Amino acid sequence: MLRDLRESVRTLLRSPGFSGIVVLTLGLIIGVNVTIFSALSAVVLSPLGYADPDRLVVLWESNPQIGVEQEDVSGATFADWRERSESFESMAAYRYRGFTLTQGEDPEPITTIETSPALFPLLGAEAQLGRVFTSDEETPGNEHLLILSHGAWSRRFGQDPGVLGETVSLDGEPYTIVGVMPEGFTFPAGDPDVEMWSPLTLSADVLNVRPHRMYVVIGRLAPGTDLPRAANEMSAIGREIAEENPMTNRGWGVSLVQAKEQYVGPIGRTLWVLFGAVVLVLLIGCVNIANLLLARSIRSGRDYAVRAAFGAGAGALLRRSMTESLLLSAAGGLVGTALAFGGIRLLGRVLPAEIPRAAEIGLDPQVFLFTALVTVLAGTLFGLLPAIRLMRPRISETLQEAGRGATASRRTRRLSEWMVGSEVALALVLLMGAGLLVRSFLRLTSVDPGFQVENVVSVAVTLPSTRYGESSQQSQFFVELAERVAQLPGIDTTGVVTTLPFSSLGTEFDIPFSFEGLDAASPSERPQAKYRAVTPGYFETMGIPLLAGRSVDRLDGIETRRVVLINETMADRYFQDRTPVGTLLNMPMLGDLEIVGVVGDVRHQGLAAQVEPEVFVPLVQLPLPEAHLVIRSTANPATVASMVREEVGRMDAQLPLTQVASMESLLTASVAQPRFNMALIVMLALYAVVLAGTGVYGVISYSVAQRTGEIGLRMALGAGALDTVALVVRQAGGMLALGVAAGVAGSLAAGRFLEGMLYSVAPSDPMTLILVALAVMMTGLLAALVPALRASRVHPVEALRTD
Repeated sequence: MLRDLRESVRTLLRSPGFSGIVVLTLGLIIGVNVTIFSALSAVVLSPLGYADPDRLVVLWESNPQIGVEQEDVSGATFADWRERSESFESMAAYRYRGFTLTQGEDPEPITTIETSPALFPLLGAEAQLGRVFTSDEETPGNEHLLILSHGAWSRRFGQDPGVLGETVSLDGEPYTIVGVMPEGFTFPAGDPDVEMWSPLTLSADVLNVRPHRMYVVIGRLAPGTDLPRAANEMSAIGREIAEENPMTNRGWGVSLVQAKEQYVGPIGRTLWVLFGAVVLVLLIGCVNIANLLLARSIRSGRDYAVRAAFGAGAGALLRRSMTESLLLSAAGGLVGTALAFGGIRLLGRVLPAEIPRAAEIGLDPQVFLFTALVTVLAGTLFGLLPAIRLMRPRISETLQEAGRGATASRRTRRLSEWMVGSEVALALVLLMGAGLLVRSFLRLTSVDPGFQVENVVSVAVTLPSTRYGESSQQSQFFVELAERVAQLPGIDTTGVVTTLPFSSLGTEFDIPFSFEGLDAASPSERPQAKYRAVTPGYFETMGIPLLAGRSVDRLDGIETRRVVLINETMADRYFQDRTPVGTLLNMPMLGDLEIVGVVGDVRHQGLAAQVEPEVFVPLVQLPLPEAHLVIRSTANPATVASMVREEVGRMDAQLPLTQVASMESLLTASVAQPRFNMALIVMLALYAVVLAGTGVYGVISYSVAQRTGEIGLRMALGAGALDTVALVVRQAGGMLALGVAAGVAGSLAAGRFLEGMLYSVAPSDPMTLILVALAVMMTGLLAALVPALRASRVHPVEALRTD
């Protein structure tokens, strides 16, 4: 083995150009594979960082009758679940809370979680410093306790161990720090933005109001209980609750989801598709290198024949050849690992923000093991065929041909052509996926969001309940803010909305409704609409069209003018045979409201999301403490934001702006995931096509060199240059036709894996398939045309002399 290794090193150093091309090609391919696998490993394959994570389950309320699969849970329902269930050894409820942290000169918005004290024991998590919450701290009066994340402890307190017992001001109220969690702990999983946790206390008011669904519930399965058994028990409990509370829970049940599936979400399937794409590139690269080695083995056949003549066995020859291939692969693996360091850093910058656990992506032991395996596998794949050919040389034929140069047998040429055909097939599969994603992205970005994104800036403000506890205080602040900003220089119009399109900030909830003629036995069975509160000027500022009736004005919201607007989807779905304007709509907490207008549909949840029924009420009728101010102005967005920040400071110096963004940037961010998918697959597909084209060029060039004498004879007998070009291109056409046919079949089979990533495009889209097949065919023919033209310029006399 050591002798083979030394000889392989000397052989490769004698061909630095060949060795460098192989190592660089392998390095690029292995580097891309390692980079994508590191993301797959961290996000999908690695277990959640909690004790026995497979037993963790997220529980939701669901109502299939009205199309709700996952809805937040009310405090009363959570209490019933926890008390009656035997399938779960413990449950905890939690919800996100936004606070204003006053520490230093400037107030700062932070994200916290309000959670049942049972959460930390349920997760098997202990504090690094101090303690976690105790069970008796679930009772009212214990709300002002805090546990810090390790990141918050480091950034805000310099890892001071004396932080325990200190107080911080959240929304002007003192909170006492009782613990610090260890480094790497996040909850919810993969959300590093959560800096603090406080106890969730369930007061009598919360437990008595069952329709207010505002919590997420996580539970740990009892020992010996599986998910189907727990689902059956919880479904039975859900039916019991619905029978006991028909006015609020009829039709509502329970939905259970494994915690990892819930937190990883659909990104898991996307990463598997991307990993499959880089594996295809690896296979194409291995086939390409195998073809190079196969051609090289023809020249080195004499050396192996001499070894065999002196008694070397087939195993020794195989070992010698494979040692050289694995040495090349090892060098490529080292280059790939080095490239992966940079690739992972780049990936961290371009990954969409919504990908969970992205901060955990890195070169860990699992990734290094994968690198070693893929390096050995690549060396075996591209080295095996040439090694098999060399292990049983035809000694007499090889030595007799040595004086006039070795040539490839018909069988070897046929094998090489089949290998290039497989490259073409794999490249076509990748290019088909890229084509589908490009068409999908173009269709997605051509969707009308329902509003005008140009020259609109949004600013989110959250009012602390300590100073703005009354609804009238909240509505007065936002109305006054909109009016004051509207008078600033360079501002055209302003408006306020509680839930902004494409923004994750804001409180969004469904509200049931009824009207005369609508058949609904109880509030729980009534249809629901998304609730939005707005001020006058919102629709005009956003450019949302008014389709019927009128918009909101300054007098709306008083007792004698309680009104509502609905969107086009709601009007079409529930008022098909009559005009909705003038109809009285009844909703909880709001009573009877007159429908005074219909506005165009807005895709709040994203361009690909279905539009749902929505109601817009004047902000003064039912305000919320968090809202977005939207401003239309041709001035620079940074200038607008600065003016708004100064105006908010004049009204309340302790209020921070929780989000400042142009609507164009929010729209761009909403398509970040499909753009990332498309860009990566397109780059991989183009690289695969280049590799396949290189393979076609190499095989045809080698074939032309081997057939120089035949080409000269044909030309001596009268064949013209065009005849020679046609002869060579015809050979390439056969390889390409074979590869394209196999690639089309593979594309149709692989398309189903892309189905969840496509928008308004079928996985077997015929137009994309035809264009991709033609593109691959033309690329291959162009690659073959260069050696074909070179062959047409061969002088017959010189060609005959070579034979």
